[in-house]
Amino acid sequence: MECPKCQARVMTSAKFCDQCGLNLVENVEFLHRKAVDLYHRGQIDEALTFWDRALEYEPGFSKGHYYRGLALYDHGDLAEAVSAFQQALVGEAEPFRVWFKLGMAQYGLGNLEASVESFQRAHAINPGSAETLYRLGLSHLRMSELDAARTSLEQAVRINPKYTRALYILGMVVAQQGDQGEAIDLFRRVEAVSPTYTAARFELGMALFRQGKLREAVEQFDGVEAVSPRFAPAPYMLGECHRKLGVFGEAVAAYRRMLELNPDDAEAWVRIAECQLQQDLLDAAREALDKALAISPQHAEANYLKKHLGEMATPHKPGF
Repeated sequence: MECPKCQARVMTSAKFCDQCGLNLVENVEFLHRKAVDLYHRGQIDEALTFWDRALEYEPGFSKGHYYRGLALYDHGDLAEAVSAFQQALVGEAEPFRVWFKLGMAQYGLGNLEASVESFQRAHAINPGSAETLYRLGLSHLRMSELDAARTSLEQAVRINPKYTRALYILGMVVAQQGDQGEAIDLFRRVEAVSPTYTAARFELGMALFRQGKLREAVEQFDGVEAVSPRFAPAPYMLGECHRKLGVFGEAVAAYRRMLELNPDDAEAWVRIAECQLQQDLLDAAREALDKALAISPQHAEANYLKKHLGEMATPHKPGF
């Protein structure tokens, strides 16, 4: 480390600088540097001890309050972090980063209105920060303010067109607003930048599914299953697409792959039974319904099908 006064090399444990005689034990900047070194080494509790000592000597040490807030945030002490960031604002000449981290801590505490205000203050200082607008959009989204969330996220992706997280969340927002076509375009933009972004590709498949573009949806769910083979919703939705397309064998195979990942999903067994009814496989359908009811005895659709299966003289056809 260096002496804050003369920049001579000093030991971390030194009490005085051999060159200029500076009292390092009571020097706020030296204590801060020791704390930062410990913080970057992952020794958060030890770092907090040095920041606490520095702030005893200089209560208005804004940088100390800010870094102490960072350490508390990483430690999970969000309420204490909020207090530290608020104290840092008092003497901070360039408060953008403080407002941003304050908003993050408030968001983590669920104090969403306060986080919106903090992110807005940060945005006013640095309007070119896509990350700030993204975080502002998340706060609005958690408050179910979809229009405000969409506005913030659209601004974020205008600043950074390849900001995949913002594109993904924006796609989720517009999908909730019923604009499936726009959602598809946004999820495709994510896919173009990051083809292995599982959540975005899955939501692209869902948007296509809701629009009735089943063959395109199959392509997406196939892709998700290929890159994330343990992501159970992908084979389930493949089953749904194939079932609606009338490709019942493929549907059953997809549902069975899903059940390998989640054996306790009664709904998948019911869907298998529906497909097997379409294939005239009544005994197999009955067995699938038995498995569904073993998992969920009160499952209304399974009980209905089981009750009426013996009465069916002919297999049910599309429209069942």
